[in-house]
Amino acid sequence: MTVSLLQRILQEREEMHPAERRVAAFVSASPSEVLHMSMARLSETCSVSDPTIMRFCRRFGFDGYQEFKLHLAQSLVPSAPFAYEQIIPDDSIDNIVRKTCRNSLNAIQRLAEDLVPEQVAEAARVLQAASWIGIYAAGISEVNALDAEHKFQRLGLRCQALLGRQRQWMHAERAKPGEVALIFSQSGHTKQMVEVAIAARARGARVVSIAAGESPLARVTDAMVAVLPYDRTELMTPLASRLNHHLVTNMLVTAIAISSGSQFPDQLPALDNWLTDKI
Repeated sequence: MTVSLLQRILQEREEMHPAERRVAAFVSASPSEVLHMSMARLSETCSVSDPTIMRFCRRFGFDGYQEFKLHLAQSLVPSAPFAYEQIIPDDSIDNIVRKTCRNSLNAIQRLAEDLVPEQVAEAARVLQAASWIGIYAAGISEVNALDAEHKFQRLGLRCQALLGRQRQWMHAERAKPGEVALIFSQSGHTKQMVEVAIAARARGARVVSIAAGESPLARVTDAMVAVLPYDRTELMTPLASRLNHHLVTNMLVTAIAISSGSQFPDQLPALDNWLTDKI
């Protein structure tokens, strides 16, 4: 598998001098923003000189800053939608294990390249400010709703996973200002979820969606965490898509925990009624 420019920057960052390391840190964190910045603006943002930017570009084999930005843009658009290895009836158990793990790793790598951190931050702020969170999903995304309910409750947030069309409509149509509807949808095209978002917003609630960007659901959402869907998601990659939605939930929980002053934001305490006797 070809190593992208962003991956190379991350791999070589620790070998750089402090000034170049600051450039690497900013480019890694905000690659889309860098595409719209002049060299002078990037130098100012990273508190380095223009020659430092040029050395940074040449480290990766580019003659200048514009050539570097061109390849950076290409690294943000993977050459294939998703590196997926089809499991076939003749596969051995070794191949099943290997392909399942590799497909999951590829999905996580794709998420790391595509996800916009600012979207996660905004969604976390909206969720943290909510008086109550209704968590909506349909079909295979229901497991993501249950996972989010479990984790948000452990964080101390008032929330409930709402599954089933009738139950979802009952809550969406009675939504109140201050409440948030958190919606999981792999495609962002599920009619039921779009209608739930519209109904909740009409009652004054805000909507946070974890779904495909540029989708019908995205257009009726207040805070969007765009997770790129894979081609033929329903047929081939439900595990990969579900895994990435789980990871976004973990990111939101951790961001809220940090904002709340948690000393160990990625280690949530168990609620008393979940403690079990151990043998």
